[in-house]
Amino acid sequence: MSGDSRGYALDISEHLFHLTTESLRLRSNETKRYQTLASLVNARAAYSCKMKEHDPETIRDHLVTIPTKGDIRIYLSISRSSADSLVEAKKRLGDQIGSNLTVGDALSILLFDYVVEQKATRILERLGLDEPKGKCVESNAIESQDENVLRLK
Repeated sequence: MSGDSRGYALDISEHLFHLTTESLRLRSNETKRYQTLASLVNARAAYSCKMKEHDPETIRDHLVTIPTKGDIRIYLSISRSSADSLVEAKKRLGDQIGSNLTVGDALSILLFDYVVEQKATRILERLGLDEPKGKCVESNAIESQDENVLRLK
């Protein structure tokens, strides 16, 4: 393994496995490209400080509902900076909830945070309270075309 990446072998639960695959589905649909768990973690680890915005009780409930340890072995190779961010998040969240967390726990919380963010974005879009990505470009294009249109009554 090169010095700029870090590898993990994690034995995760079936529930956490399902969270990983759901997260990858959402991320692939968001980016319109097939994603890997490593690419998702690398993209989200820089924002790991956002995970502390969750109520400690919500984090505890998540870890009870989606246990980390299990019989499914996965291998994860992420950038050194992402690994450092994940370890820092593990420490910070552990202090926040008063428990020792594993890297797998931090991964689970990171994925939980991502899924929550995606669901919240969809709800806001449906309510018309948030513009979907790309909508501003389309509306500006429509507005500029309106100047060249003579409306018939």
